[in-house]
Amino acid sequence: ENWYVLYKVHLSNIYRAVGLDLPPYLLDLWTAAASPSTPYGGVIEPMIDGIALPGEWDGAARYDASTVIGPNKLDIESFHLGFDASNIYVRVDLPDSVNTWQAHDSSWSPDLSLYFMQPNAVNFNEVETNFLTYYGNQVLGFPAKTMVSFDFDQLRADGKAKYNLFEARGKSGDMEQWVLSGTSILGGCAADDVYEFRIPWSELGLAPRYSTRVKVVTSQAESLAYGDGTEAEMAPPAPAEAVMPDLEEWVTLLDIDDATGDENGAGSYTYPLAADFDPGIGLWDITHLKVSQSSWNARFEVTMAEMTDFWSLSNGFSHQIVQIYVDKGDYMWGETDMLEGANAVVDPEWAWEVAISATGDPGAVKAVQAQSGETSAKGIEVHGDVTTKTITITVSKSVIGDDIPSYRFVIVVGSQDGFGPGKWRDVDAEAKTWRLGGGANPNPDDGIDYDPNVLDMVLEGDGQEAMLGSFDVGAKQPAVLTGIELPEVGQQVYGAAVEEVTATSAVIVWSTTVETNASVAVVFADQEPSDWDEVSVQTPAATGHATTLTGLEPGKDYWIRIRVMDGNQTLFEDLFLTTLSQIDDTPPEVLNLAVEVLEGGSLRVTWYTDEATTESIEVGGQTFTGDEVALRKNHDMTIDPSPELVALQTYTLTVTAVDASSNANSSGVVFSITEEDAASSLPDTTPDTTPDSSGETSSGNEDGTSQREAGSQGLGDLLSQPAVQIFLMIGVLFVILAFVRSRKGGSSELW
Repeated sequence: ENWYVLYKVHLSNIYRAVGLDLPPYLLDLWTAAASPSTPYGGVIEPMIDGIALPGEWDGAARYDASTVIGPNKLDIESFHLGFDASNIYVRVDLPDSVNTWQAHDSSWSPDLSLYFMQPNAVNFNEVETNFLTYYGNQVLGFPAKTMVSFDFDQLRADGKAKYNLFEARGKSGDMEQWVLSGTSILGGCAADDVYEFRIPWSELGLAPRYSTRVKVVTSQAESLAYGDGTEAEMAPPAPAEAVMPDLEEWVTLLDIDDATGDENGAGSYTYPLAADFDPGIGLWDITHLKVSQSSWNARFEVTMAEMTDFWSLSNGFSHQIVQIYVDKGDYMWGETDMLEGANAVVDPEWAWEVAISATGDPGAVKAVQAQSGETSAKGIEVHGDVTTKTITITVSKSVIGDDIPSYRFVIVVGSQDGFGPGKWRDVDAEAKTWRLGGGANPNPDDGIDYDPNVLDMVLEGDGQEAMLGSFDVGAKQPAVLTGIELPEVGQQVYGAAVEEVTATSAVIVWSTTVETNASVAVVFADQEPSDWDEVSVQTPAATGHATTLTGLEPGKDYWIRIRVMDGNQTLFEDLFLTTLSQIDDTPPEVLNLAVEVLEGGSLRVTWYTDEATTESIEVGGQTFTGDEVALRKNHDMTIDPSPELVALQTYTLTVTAVDASSNANSSGVVFSITEEDAASSLPDTTPDTTPDSSGETSSGNEDGTSQREAGSQGLGDLLSQPAVQIFLMIGVLFVILAFVRSRKGGSSELW
């Protein structure tokens, strides 16, 4: 076998040397994967900003590239490949920064693309895959299914950019076909000193334990046409290989059927007339809902009676818009207005703190935070499977919140319209080509639609039609909706893991399905205690738990037991670790600290630390605490100072970070708040007229008015007297008569 592979390699080189195209049997040259110079070492969480910060890519596999002879601004020095529970991260190092060579005057345009293999392929027998690079038609060495290309036209001054996603369609005639299937959100990639990408697993067709192969290719493109360019470099020579980790342990919180045949909204809604909506039934009919959680994410699986991807949207489904309104509890900032286009409101008792909107178009996927008004697609993954007719929405707990079992949900489905308000398709009184029928026309006075565009919702019982039909166009009242509560779930302990280990401490995490405290004990690995209670400490009640074990000895093996009481039984999880030999006395670095002032005076604070640390912010004499245990490197907190910070004043915000070894460091940034972003208007600058302790005012008269105000009032009183008014009128009359006489006298002399 090795001889045959070597034979095909040499024969391929001969074909290239004489300028001939490779025959098909030489394209399928399957080789062993490249070995990284630094192997994969664990989950990473880089900040996608185009700057390689210290420790940011620790844990990623590193591949060194061969050096291209001669000057080449697109020479790949190395690239890094890593992942977390839902994303692949790629970093590409070129010899010059983007600013250096982007200013270079040349006839060609740069191209940086990542090629990913059809997941789990073991040979070239894969349909609708491509074997060659796009511009120079070089052999990739695997059946490529996805090409991710950095979009230099979308590159902003702050380094953030978008990438374009292309899917292989196989060979047609003499050319391989690539089809644009989507574009990332802004910040999906970035460029400055290096190039960084964050690509969700779902966009590459990946899942836990799936494998893929990767090549990074830089090209000089003469145009956007297939084959019109040359490859500058392709790295590594043999493909890099990645196997997705199975990091998440999922716990089912709800698994229910929904009533079928009720996709008619208020009871009489009908399909649009266009054939695009075939089969004309079931596209908006929810039949099943499953809600799960892991330590990192919440997952909603919504099954429809029918589902197609008629318009070939990137997320795998076309006709549905699914929105989830999350009631996290009784908070003053809870919202009742649903997102634009739904044309309904949530009952005040179900006011939402987070709203998720999902469609087949990635650009329309978003989460809205009621407290800050912030809208973002970060932390949301949406995928549709037409074979199972299921839309899966995975939301990071950093977006939706940690205590999923205690939340309530209003889950609704409508017809997705890329040109409609909020991506909803309107319901009219009569069905039209692209509009649903059976609703009501807008109110003639204000032109507002009061009939909901919601076609189905998850609801217990048979009250959906009455709820969606509770609108009143004449009274200008929209429909008021409620939703579902999760049933009480049995206590479970899951996701237990060791996050950080030092010579004298360790950070451990775990989750429980029901809020509770826990007992945590740590002993030498070979010394089981006679009574675990005697060596245990209690942790605060929570569902997402983390604690720091201190007082450990360097270079020792330890046994940790986490215990949770569930009625009369004790649930437990065991972990084992070995402490480091060398004591860490280096404080963490606080990097890229930035403050964004949000409308209403909230502050979004982001920073990066070269190791996992705690989170503490001080500004305006107020302190805000995030993680009290060293859990993450990439930090993002939104705070609401109270009392509010005043506009047009300068403030210093300080972040303090403490690592697992108790080493601390701080960093500050100076910022100001514009009058438009301030929670309140500028303070009153008129003189203080409040009486002091003696009853006298600081300026003005005894009644508290200023001297200028008193003078104005005295003049007004004088002019209001009748005798004064008559005297003034007589005076004005004499002035007019004198003016007339002088004009007459002047006229006689002139003529």
